[in-house]
Amino acid sequence: MNPLLGGVLFRDTFSTSEMRNIFHEEAFITKFLEVEAALARAEAKNGIVPADCAEAITEKSSLKHLDLEQVAANVAEIGLFSMSIIEAWKEDLGAAGEYIHWGASTQDISDTIIVLQLKEAYECIIHDVLSIRDQLVELAETYRDVPMVGRTQFMNGPPITFGHKVATWVDEIERHICRLDNLAERLFVVHLSGASGTLSAIEDNGFQIVDSFADELGLNAPRTSWTATRDRFAELLNMFAMIAGLLSRMSREILFLNRPEINELDETIPGNTLGSSTNPHKQNPVFSQLNVGLARLVRSHADTMNELMEPMGDRDRSAWYAEFAIIPTSCCYLGRMLKNTKENLSGLEIHQDTMEQNLQEVGSLVMSEAIMIALAEHVGRQTAHSVVHDNAMQAIETERDFQNCLLADDRVTEHLSENRIESLTDPTAYTGLSEALVDSVLESLNSRPSNS
Repeated sequence: MNPLLGGVLFRDTFSTSEMRNIFHEEAFITKFLEVEAALARAEAKNGIVPADCAEAITEKSSLKHLDLEQVAANVAEIGLFSMSIIEAWKEDLGAAGEYIHWGASTQDISDTIIVLQLKEAYECIIHDVLSIRDQLVELAETYRDVPMVGRTQFMNGPPITFGHKVATWVDEIERHICRLDNLAERLFVVHLSGASGTLSAIEDNGFQIVDSFADELGLNAPRTSWTATRDRFAELLNMFAMIAGLLSRMSREILFLNRPEINELDETIPGNTLGSSTNPHKQNPVFSQLNVGLARLVRSHADTMNELMEPMGDRDRSAWYAEFAIIPTSCCYLGRMLKNTKENLSGLEIHQDTMEQNLQEVGSLVMSEAIMIALAEHVGRQTAHSVVHDNAMQAIETERDFQNCLLADDRVTEHLSENRIESLTDPTAYTGLSEALVDSVLESLNSRPSNS
């Protein structure tokens, strides 16, 4: 495991205790013993391994029957982790030890271990994703009709509501939930195909053994070997990158709206957390900044996994071993992002008054679209765009109020009355279908139960 995930200083910056427990080395070794025991039971059911040997292997498939110091010594001597474990384990198994690893490859076992670990990580991830979805739903409902400045291409644009902004997050996270649901059937699959992927060592009843092996572990059975086909893990890590992208987008928005000159949101700093070693007055938005950085790491691992989809031949350790580094850390990084997001949303302060104040302060200029559309009914859209653009540029260059510029332009007042212009330049009255769009998103949510 990455040393940043196991030390005291940074472990809770880059991971969570749940993910560390899942991917800890001793957890991997425990899974190794359990998977080998499951294989022995599956082969006993199909007449390959004596039943009493399978029973003995199962009874001793725990760390108390394994000398970890001997495992370490074996690794130093022979290198291959699977045989290093097996050589140490068989000392306590006697004759039954001769039936460990029958017909399997090291990659069969390690792939199955990773899948089992991912199944545990998946439960943590889906739980947190659902919790975040529920938090966002509550925010969207609460601030459904609260107007704020719309900001497009880093400039002030027509108004929206804060509820609508959050509803776009809800809509996206719901799609990710559906993707996670659909992914599970493809991902949670055992691997047992032997040296070259043909089950040659157990060919007489290989299909039955694979099915029994899958049943023993509560996983699905593959149709064929996936030694050189790594799309399952690639799909997962790209899915992680998509989720991380949403969480980072939310975090960036919080960072932007948290800036003192905007002050529409306020990321609450937990407990006695210090924001700066040099500026005692600062309460830096820690969660959001960390999430933006973690998202970059998650995406980089997805890119690496995509590269690993091209192994040479029927087995390629140069590709396969790299997965040991990026899959656990991807889970740890995303797990930390999810915890950060939950914590952030639970304490997020929404300054509704400031949103409305900022909207008034940007003035009538952000209402140029409303004026253009109203004028277009009389002179056509392109002509209206030209007229309104002239007035907008004049307002900016002369620092005059946009509404006053419009009232002084005969091309406008010929068709729009003063009262009409005044009503069209009221930003609080131009949030479009924001509220209805929020309702549409919330009504479309599936029937998955809440985590609250």
